[in-house]
Order: sequence, then structure tokens, then C-alpha cells
Amino acid sequence: MSKRIKIIAGIIGVAAAIFGLLAYYQSQGILKIFPSREDRRIEQILTIDRSKFGKPEGLPDEKFEEEIAKLADLKKQIEQKPDDPTLWFAFAFTKDFLNDHEGSVAAWEKSFELQPLDFRTPVNMANVYQYFLKDYKKAEFYYREGLKLKADYTIAYQGLADLYRFNWKEKQNLFEPLMEEAIQKDPANKASYLVGLIEYFVRGGDLTRGQALFNELKTLDPKEASELKTDYPQLQ
Repeated sequence: MSKRIKIIAGIIGVAAAIFGLLAYYQSQGILKIFPSREDRRIEQILTIDRSKFGKPEGLPDEKFEEEIAKLADLKKQIEQKPDDPTLWFAFAFTKDFLNDHEGSVAAWEKSFELQPLDFRTPVNMANVYQYFLKDYKKAEFYYREGLKLKADYTIAYQGLADLYRFNWKEKQNLFEPLMEEAIQKDPANKASYLVGLIEYFVRGGDLTRGQALFNELKTLDPKEASELKTDYPQLQ
């Protein structure tokens, strides 16, 4: 082996040893030199791509630009405080407002990892999955995650009601037991759940069950019952 080849081999060997040593130190948390998978994930979530934004209807151009500037400012704050769930939540909310829905759920997922007891976050993700991304399986999962944290969370029941009654036709049979669950666990909003059930039965041709629940609604909330009768005069 020539002297030159030996020198090159030695340099390569030293470089490999240094690389291995640095990688070991990073794995032990002593140094941070190479980007980790999580680093790359965060970088991707924080990407601001104007091509994915859509100006909300009626929003002035000036306000639209202000929201984009706010998003950029939130990104800078997160880079300084990457473990602050409130910053991630605000970043996600702003992305959602700008109609970058895939970007918003990615940011909310990070916020939820950092603050797993915040019942609002999974329900926000569920709403995006249901109404914009049309991923009903994920929508159902995250609504249920929200209800695990807050069993009387009205917004989660309303979202699941829309999912089962109007959007996920294969699971429409779950609407009735869902409303029964909601009445039991969120009794403060019983009247609104009764209205949903009454409409469901009347439109489905089961006037007998609809009338029975309507009688209950008349006692519970006469005003709501009167308004419902305007839409469904067959109710007595």
C-alpha cells in the first residue's frame, strides 16, 4: 500500500471515528449535532407554504396578510420555545383559519402530544378531519379522544352527530345510541339532543317514536318544541 493511500485511509478512519463518537454523544443527549427524526418532523410542521393557503371569504387582503405574518411570528416563537403547547395550538389554529387544513392537524397533533389533557385539541382535529379532509375514521377517533377527557363536551357530541347522521352513512345506525349517551352525560343540553332524535325519527318515517320524544321536549323546553313543530307540523 502506497504512502498516499495509507494517509487517505487514515483520514477516513479518523473521520469515521469522530462521526461515530459525535453520534454516540448525541444519542446520550450530551451533544446535538445531527437533526433527529423529530427535528425533521418539526421543521416540516413549521413550514409556511403560501400555496396551501386560501383567503377566507369576505376577509380583506390586508387582514389575510396580517394572519400570514402572525403565523410567521408564531413560528419564530416556537423555534425559541418548542415545548410550549399554547404556541403550537395557536399556530395550528392560524393555519386552519388560512385553510391549510393538513398543516393545522399536524400542528395540533404536536400540541396534543405536549398537552394531552387539553380536550379541545383532539376535537379541533376531528372537525378538520370530518369537514375538510373527509377522513371519517380519524374524525371519529379524535372526537372520542376528546370525550375521554371531557365526557360532557357538547361540541364533540355535535360533531359526532353530524358524522353519523349526515356524512358517514355506513355508521348512521350509531346516531341514536350516541344521542342517548349525550343525554346521559351532557344533560344540560338534553333539549338539543332530543331535537336531533325527533328529526331523525320523523324524517326516517318513525312518527310514533318522534312524537313520544316530542311530548318529552314540550315539557322540557316548550319554546324549542314550538319552533320544531313549525318545521314538522305532523307533530302534535
